[in-house]
Amino acid sequence: MLQNAGLVALAVAMILTIYDLRASLSPETCSECVHCRERAEAERLRQERLSREYARRHGLDREDDDRRIG
Repeated sequence: MLQNAGLVALAVAMILTIYDLRASLSPETCSECVHCRERAEAERLRQERLSREYARRHGLDREDDDRRIG
């Protein structure tokens, strides 16, 4: 009886793990809907702003400097 319950619990855990792994591999956004495109654009702008702030803060934004980000 206990062995059967253990096997059922193991099977359920395996199914949940497979489902969770599959969900984690799916893309966070799609390329078709307007909402996802707006979200991707907002993330791109945020990353660009963070890169500029980092470069300014660390003195990498000067024109005569050879060190560049990206």
